[in-house]
Amino acid sequence: MQASDWTDLSQTLTEDSPTLPPLHPAPEFEDFATLEEDDYNSTILHLETHCGTHMDAPTHFLSKDEHRTIDEIRLDEMLTEGVICDFTDKEPGEGVSRAELAEQAEKYDLSAGDYLIWDCGMKPEDTDEYLRNFVYPEKGAAEYMVEQDIACFAIDALSADKPGAALEEHHVHYTLLPEDILIIEGVDNLDQVEPGRYDVICTPISYANRDGSQVRLLVRPQ
Repeated sequence: MQASDWTDLSQTLTEDSPTLPPLHPAPEFEDFATLEEDDYNSTILHLETHCGTHMDAPTHFLSKDEHRTIDEIRLDEMLTEGVICDFTDKEPGEGVSRAELAEQAEKYDLSAGDYLIWDCGMKPEDTDEYLRNFVYPEKGAAEYMVEQDIACFAIDALSADKPGAALEEHHVHYTLLPEDILIIEGVDNLDQVEPGRYDVICTPISYANRDGSQVRLLVRPQ
């Protein structure tokens, strides 16, 4: 296996990384020690679990008594396969229907246990399109994902749900997470890959009893 075979679909996290307005805080990095003063470098992170390229565990929206936390994601869910679908033809703020998803899923042989990765043409930038007007799955598309028994839905938007949706209207989260389908938001670098089937590596951080974490999401063409 060569490193050049793989493409990293993760954001490089900085203090300027865009976060979902208006409530989600920006990352902060604080020097704990510096080479000049302490002879080594160390950093304190002030970091929400849901910024950058990150994974939502079911407990992002559901009770920890009944659903999995991020440290319970299994190794076989981190080393797997998946499909990249192309929805870059969609207008900002437009939804993707069940029929539109099914057409591409069937074309690329989406299978049970797969990661489903959407390329909607988004880049993590401080723009109105990325922050407030991104492409999203309609409720019927989310229900189709459940029927196909996917393992994880990943999207290059800030959220898997419709921009500006009230919490009770987060139909994608409330459809997928109760079925133990993971969600990844803030995917990057999809302009470097084509639609199709891929090998997938995805490594969440094992925060004990927590609701999500940043991930490194890597794909390799099959």
